[in-house]
Amino acid sequence: MFNEYADQIKGLTYRHIGCQLTELQISQLCQFGDLLLEWNQRLNLTRITDPQEVILKHFLDSMVIQKFIQGIHFADLGTGAGFPGIPLKILRPELKVVLMDSLKKRLAFLDVVIEKLDLKDINTVHARAEDFGRDVHYREYFDTISSRAVARLPILLEYALPVLKIQGRFLAAKGLQADQELTESDKALKILGGISEGIEHFNLGNSAEHRAVILIRKVRKTPSQYPRKAGTPTKIPIV
Repeated sequence: MFNEYADQIKGLTYRHIGCQLTELQISQLCQFGDLLLEWNQRLNLTRITDPQEVILKHFLDSMVIQKFIQGIHFADLGTGAGFPGIPLKILRPELKVVLMDSLKKRLAFLDVVIEKLDLKDINTVHARAEDFGRDVHYREYFDTISSRAVARLPILLEYALPVLKIQGRFLAAKGLQADQELTESDKALKILGGISEGIEHFNLGNSAEHRAVILIRKVRKTPSQYPRKAGTPTKIPIV
């Protein structure tokens, strides 16, 4: 199905992302789209099922943050159906990607995607964000972390900053409330060792919602008591 939209994927990626996709990358995105809609019939991976909307609101919305990525070790926290991690890996094959999620069924889908698309240096991890942040293999390991539509920023910071290297960057994909969420996060940033580098707003066309990415730099070591035990950051956020 998505092969019918190959030219659209190529054109929109060049227009909005500034990248000229190869035939392999276009093929991989088309395969991903087909697998997403096929598996969605039994797993409810996404409410967006129109191919043109998938291209705009999933593929492009994921790839637009690529220019803010630093280093090669990248983690997608709460990856869900693989956004933004899979499109970013297709666009930037040099990245070493970890897709973390708490739902094993979603990761089973992503393992199939990784195999079918023949993606290398990308792994799925089944964990809650709090447990991931305390895992010695991942703590202070990543150059860049992203998360999309998982929680409000003060909560996300407690998930992300423990696994970021010092001077690493967290990219929080948000919508209209980005400014408000950043204001709410002053205390969390101070405690967890981060600073704001600002908010980048972008427009993917009239049919897309307003989008923004909040840029956070880790400048100090996160205290060892963070993240707190599972469920606590959501129930008692640092605000």
